[in-house]
Amino acid sequence: MKTKLLLMSILITGLHNAFCNFLGFKVGRYAPKDMRAQTYTYPFPLIFHYRQGGDTSERSDFRIKNVALTFDGLPINIQTLLQSKGISVEDVQVFEAYAKLKEAECNYFTHTWAMDVMIDNRLVVVESGIFEAFNLQAVNREIGINVLIPQTMSFHDKIYLSGNAARFHINDVSALAGGWFVSVYDPTQSNGNAEGQRLRAIVVKWTIIPSSWFTMSQNCTTPELLPSPILTWNSEDVDEIL
Repeated sequence: MKTKLLLMSILITGLHNAFCNFLGFKVGRYAPKDMRAQTYTYPFPLIFHYRQGGDTSERSDFRIKNVALTFDGLPINIQTLLQSKGISVEDVQVFEAYAKLKEAECNYFTHTWAMDVMIDNRLVVVESGIFEAFNLQAVNREIGINVLIPQTMSFHDKIYLSGNAARFHINDVSALAGGWFVSVYDPTQSNGNAEGQRLRAIVVKWTIIPSSWFTMSQNCTTPELLPSPILTWNSEDVDEIL
């Protein structure tokens, strides 16, 4: 039986204004009944903790750094990989982001980035890999390390994201982890209408920060040694652009 992942566990709340202008994305890009428009969910990959599925699952909170990263600033091996797949430079999105880790077992969910529509049932195949990874490892080769591996993501019944997929494990939850997370979406592998869609990619330089570090920061006498997001993280918001 397919395990269902309850959508309500990933909703990003209270950020209507931020979503409408999220680094060039417009809420009008989606139909009014689209899950992302209704819940103000960013079209951005999530670091998730699937657990047993349903409402036991949740994601790690994250922040997207508001800086201009470009294709030319990517490591050469990532540039070469994306060019070899025939992806136009203008169809590669590049971001830097930070996650506040909840637990060691993680999924990399790309549903809300890849799917053209999140009203009807959708199934997409997204290739993902982590490059220059540190303090983490793939689980059962479900996500690539310095290579891309395809995983299926599904959306159904208007509220569920499914698939305990693209798993990776943080080796030491008391230390920083991360790397360049590269994902490629080919619309011909979707069960939707591929017309008007293009082969595209998203690259996120993730830094995954232990939750314990946020508590430590309150008494830290050398804050310059802490990652800057800790000092500006607003605990009342789920997501914000730094």
